[in-house]
Amino acid sequence: MLKAFRDNLKYLSWVLWVVIAIFVGFLFTDFGGISPIGPGGPSDAAATVGDQKITFPQFQRAYESQEAFLRRTYGDGFTRETARQMGLPMQVMNELIASHILNAEARRVGLQVSDAEVQEAILEQAAFQDADGRFVGEETYRNILRRAGYTPDSYESAIRGELLTEKLQTILSDSVYIADAEVERAYRDQVERVEIRYLQLPFARFANQTTADPAALESYFAERREEFRLPERRRVSYLLVDPLALEPMVAVSEDEISAYYDDNRDDYTQDERVRARHILLRVEDEAQDSVVEGRLTQIRSRIEGGEDFATLAGELSEDPSSKVRGGDLGFFGRGMMIGAFEDAAFGAAPGQLVGPIRTSFGYHLIEVLEKQPGGTRSLEEARDEIHSTLVVERAADLAATRAADLASLVRREEPADAAALEALAAGEQGVEFRRLEPFARDDVVPGIGRATPFSSAAFALAVGESSEAVRVTDGWAVMRVDEIVPPRLPELSEVRREVESAVLLREQRAAAERRLEQARQSLAGGSSLEDVAAELDLEVQESGPIGSDGRISALGNQPALTAAALALDSGQIGGPVAVGNNLILFEVSDRQRFDPQRFAAARDETLQGIKGQ
Repeated sequence: MLKAFRDNLKYLSWVLWVVIAIFVGFLFTDFGGISPIGPGGPSDAAATVGDQKITFPQFQRAYESQEAFLRRTYGDGFTRETARQMGLPMQVMNELIASHILNAEARRVGLQVSDAEVQEAILEQAAFQDADGRFVGEETYRNILRRAGYTPDSYESAIRGELLTEKLQTILSDSVYIADAEVERAYRDQVERVEIRYLQLPFARFANQTTADPAALESYFAERREEFRLPERRRVSYLLVDPLALEPMVAVSEDEISAYYDDNRDDYTQDERVRARHILLRVEDEAQDSVVEGRLTQIRSRIEGGEDFATLAGELSEDPSSKVRGGDLGFFGRGMMIGAFEDAAFGAAPGQLVGPIRTSFGYHLIEVLEKQPGGTRSLEEARDEIHSTLVVERAADLAATRAADLASLVRREEPADAAALEALAAGEQGVEFRRLEPFARDDVVPGIGRATPFSSAAFALAVGESSEAVRVTDGWAVMRVDEIVPPRLPELSEVRREVESAVLLREQRAAAERRLEQARQSLAGGSSLEDVAAELDLEVQESGPIGSDGRISALGNQPALTAAALALDSGQIGGPVAVGNNLILFEVSDRQRFDPQRFAAARDETLQGIKGQ
C-alpha cells in the first residue's frame, strides 16, 4: 500500500503530511548497539511514530511471530544467521511502523472499530475455538494470551488496530489509480521466470597460480590511491560503569523479595505441562489411511518388543522438525497442540505408549516422557530467582545513575587529558578507565562494536569535549575525545596488506575468467555442462525458478546474474558473471516469457493485487 502512496502523490498528498510528521527513533539492544539515554533508565519504546510508541514487547512478539512463520516455512533451512542476512529485525520494525502510520491516518479521518467487531474477529480465530468450533471460555482465553505475552486489553487493542488498518486499506484500494504500465510490469514480475544450471568457480582456486610482485603493487596503488584514503579517526578515552561490578553493593531485604513475589505472582504460576515424543506417518491419500495406521501399529509392536523409540523416530518419523531429536517435542501446555494429540498426551502416564492417534497431520505414536503439574511456585521456591532479579535490576539502575553523575563531574572538571580523566574515577567501585586506539566511524571498536551510539557520540564531539552517559554492551560509558586524526591519503607501506589483497584478487579473477572462457569454447564445441564440470572438478547446480526480484535459492539476491539469465532463451550459455568472489557460468534450462493474451485475461486480478500490497 505504501508503494501505491508514493506512486500516486497527486491523489494522496494528504498522506504526506502524516508521514512528514513522523519521527522514528530506533533502540535495538539486540541488533547492533544501544542508544545513549539519561539517568532515568532505558526507554520502553523501540520506536516512536508520531505520538504513538512501538514498545519492545510489541516488537518482540511481532519478531517471534514472523520468525516462527519462517521456521515453519523453511524448516531447518532457517537459522539466526539467515534472519540476520534477511535483515529480519528491520523488516519487522518497518511493518510495525507502516501499521502505525495507517492506524494514525484511519483515526484522523474518523474511522472506528466497534467492540462488537473486535469480539467477532476474536471469536473467528481457531486458537480460541474448541473441537466443536465454540469459544474456549474466558479462563482458557486468558491463559492462551498470557502464554503468548499478551493481556486481554493489549491483545484486543492489537486486533482493533488491525481491523482499523483493514478499513483504511479497503477505502484507499478502491480509490488509488494504477497506471497500465505498472500493471503490466507487475504481471511480468509474476510470470517471467528462468531456470539455469550453473557452475560456480571460486577465484581462490587460482591462489597458488597468481602472485603480486612489487611493481604490480606500486602500479595498482598509484592508480587507485584514493580508494585507500584513510578516513577521519578519533582517539577516545572513557570511563566504564559496569553494573555487574556494582552488584555486591546492592542489598535486598526479605520484605522486598516478598513484596515482589506478591506483585508478580502470575510469573510464578505454571499450567500443567507434559513432555512427549512422537513418530508421525503422514496420510497423503485417504485411500491409504488404513495402510498407514497399520504401519504405525507395527512400529508400536517393535518398540514394545524392545527397540528404541528415539532411533525409530529418527529413521521413520515424517515430522522433520522433531525426528532429528528422536521425536522429542519438549514440554508443552494445553492449547499448544492439536486437540486429539493433546488429549492423548495429557491422558497418558509417563512411560506410556499411546496410539496410533489420527489427526489432520496423519497418524501419531506418542510416548509421554514427563509430566509437570500446574500450580504456583511457593515464595521459598522462587526466592533465589527473585533475589537475583532484584539485584540485577537495582545494579543496572545504580550504574545508570552513577554514570550520569560521572558525566556531570567530567563536564564540570574538564579534564585536560586522558590521565586527568582516569584520576576522576580513582577509587570509584564499578568504574574502569579504558583508552582506545584511533578508530573510524564505521570501524569495529574493541569492546563496543560497529556503528553503535558510542561511535556516533565520539564523532559528534570536538577535541577535549566529553559525552553524556552512553549505553554500551558492558554498562555505561562516559567518554572524552583526546585527538581527531584527519583523513589523508596513505603511503603504500601503511596499506600494503590491503593493496596486496586487492591485486591478488584481481589476478585470481582474471585467471578464473580465462579458464571459464575455455569452458565456453568447449560447450560451443559440443561438450555438455557435466563434461565441463568434471574437467573443473565442480558440481552442476540448479537454480530453481528465478523471477525479476533476483533471488536465487543458493546464491541470494543476484540482480546481475538474473538480468543475464532473463536475457537468454532455453539452451543458451551465459556468463561468466561475478557473484562475490566466484564466477558463474550457466546454461538456461527453462524460460517462461510474457504472454500478452494471458496478461489481458489476468489484468484485473493483477490490478487488485497491486492495490492490496
